[in-house]
Amino acid sequence: MKKLRYAILILLLILLVNTASAPANDYVPITLAPGDEMTLTLSFSGAYSRLFATADASGSAALWAIPRRIDFGAIDPGEIIEREYTISVPRSQKPGYYEVIWKFSCKYTDGSACSSAGNVVIQITVKAEPVPTSSGAESEYLTVKQGEEVSKYLTFSARTGEYGLSAWAYASGNAASWVTPARIDFGVIDAGETSNEYYSITVPENQRPGNYELIWTWGCRYESGKSCKPLTSTYSYKITVLETRGIPEYSSGSNDSDVALGIFILIFVLVLFIVLLYILVWVVKDANKRGTSGALWGIIVVFLGILGLILYFIVRPGGNIVSCNYCGKQKLETLVQCPHCKQSPASAYRPAPAPAYRHAPAPMTAPLPVTPVRPEAAIDDLKKQKERLRRIRELLEKLDERLAQGDITEGRYKELSEQYKDEAEKLKNMITEKELLKEVGL
Repeated sequence: MKKLRYAILILLLILLVNTASAPANDYVPITLAPGDEMTLTLSFSGAYSRLFATADASGSAALWAIPRRIDFGAIDPGEIIEREYTISVPRSQKPGYYEVIWKFSCKYTDGSACSSAGNVVIQITVKAEPVPTSSGAESEYLTVKQGEEVSKYLTFSARTGEYGLSAWAYASGNAASWVTPARIDFGVIDAGETSNEYYSITVPENQRPGNYELIWTWGCRYESGKSCKPLTSTYSYKITVLETRGIPEYSSGSNDSDVALGIFILIFVLVLFIVLLYILVWVVKDANKRGTSGALWGIIVVFLGILGLILYFIVRPGGNIVSCNYCGKQKLETLVQCPHCKQSPASAYRPAPAPAYRHAPAPMTAPLPVTPVRPEAAIDDLKKQKERLRRIRELLEKLDERLAQGDITEGRYKELSEQYKDEAEKLKNMITEKELLKEVGL
């Protein structure tokens, strides 16, 4: 048990030492003006083994860092390496808040990765020249586009003789929700001093084009609690929002409207497709019932659309639709031949044609002396033959019904009917012969 505890303690010690000691989420605030430069320093400390470390710049002001990648080289255990870099603000940069984020990475000489303690964030405030008035002009016109972000600043100046003055401003109006922050605190301003505070106006991407207003309302008081009155009580922006694609102001920039319109068009196209498919199926079936080519009219309707349907109604054979007596499917009443089974309506009930001739019976030879048959046996045999003949006739009637219902093909019907008719003819001749013999007493 003690050995297990020692092993756990050693493992925790290795994990703690294994972490390289880069600065842990340091935040460095600096204030610069457009065109200014500042030299800063980054450091990295080694771990229990020799390692290689680098730092890469990111964030909204990453392009201002020179260089953007810092290589600390090889760092031995306990060694601290420092590297200098420069922050250079462009002369045309707008006032506002920006960031340079240094992200550290390292690995040991054996190729395994190590973890750094954190990143360094350089918070840069780009300031502008203060205006000479206490709160700037009373109003200003601003034109922006959908999704555009604009950085602005407010200025508050304390008059001579005013000490311990605290000032603030808060946003209102129908564009107040676009402002970050919505309340600006100038802090304590001494006599004759001026304070500038920056904020951002971010127009939503789906904001409807039009005219909007942002109003800053000023407030101030002395540290003693006595109230004061600024030279101007409000400062407003008249904001005109333009469509990103340059569409006129009355057009809607709402993504929700575009999605709803797309869904409506999709449903309309789907319903139209179902209706056209139903029309196509109906034309094909109706044309087949009326004895015309359903496939041909289906192709015409597919290519000509509504024009093909109108053309079909013009040349469509008129009349009532009835069921075929032969196959049971629907057809035009005036058709002599069913378009489905190719039979006339009365063909199912037409008796089979009698053969054109009959073979002459073979000449009978003189009867041989036979053992006389008992009258009861002869009568039973005759009854069996009559019963057999009756069943064959019933089978022939059922064959006619199955053919009329379409259960069997015409070829199979002919094959079975000829077989049964031949057998029935033979039985009929035998029964007739036996009845004649019975009449003459033989």
